[in-house]
Amino acid sequence: MGFSQGFAKFILIVFNAIFLLSGIAILGVGIWLKVDKNIVNMQKLIQFDSKDPYLDNAAWVLIGFGVFVLLVGGFGFFAAVTQNKFFLVMYIGSLVIIFLGELGGGITAAVFKSQVEDGMETILSNTFKKYNNSSLVATAWDFIQVWLTCCGAKGYLDYPANNVSLAKNYTVPISCCVLSNNDPEDPKPKNETICESDAKKNNTRNDYLKKKGCYDSFRDKIKSHLGMIIGVAIGIAMIQLLGVFLGCCLFKKSGDVDVM
Repeated sequence: MGFSQGFAKFILIVFNAIFLLSGIAILGVGIWLKVDKNIVNMQKLIQFDSKDPYLDNAAWVLIGFGVFVLLVGGFGFFAAVTQNKFFLVMYIGSLVIIFLGELGGGITAAVFKSQVEDGMETILSNTFKKYNNSSLVATAWDFIQVWLTCCGAKGYLDYPANNVSLAKNYTVPISCCVLSNNDPEDPKPKNETICESDAKKNNTRNDYLKKKGCYDSFRDKIKSHLGMIIGVAIGIAMIQLLGVFLGCCLFKKSGDVDVM
């Protein structure tokens, strides 16, 4: 075994360590989507209208993808250590499949972006029709409004416009007020009286009442993290292409090494 072959083997092992970390990160995001209370309540609102578990499905896809990446990474360690040509080919093929899958997912997301945004706005607006008849809808909205610092689907006027019945004849729920805490189960407004007064009188100030709609807040939240998401996705893709290159290099330098 020459130095160059040993070096290629070492680099591929280091690469797989990084690749395994990316798999753990993807798996972690999937699990987070499954257990985070805010995401869970957003999914509840979606299912109340469309019956489709979009976010839940996305979580399972990420979990499955993360597990697959971990398996491929472990497989890559074995292929690098043994320099078995068959396993190196399988490893390279797996990386190519992952890369193409990510590319297809990115293209699909870009193509259907506007449809998803329109659908989300419709879903959020439609759940108001069920607000008075379901405590689950009300609870889900409390979580969303605290999480996204918003009120209503398009704005706080959604509540009076949809004749939503609230305790104490309030115009908006307490979760629509500017809070001194971030607990949707026990929200504490900075000034509950002024908040409700501003909502009733349609006051233009926003010191005590959240005026922004949750659809716009959700869209802005995604946009604020979009650069990071794209950067991470490109980084992972580059890592995978590097893995393909290193795998091919080791394959060429492995000579007749075969452990089948």
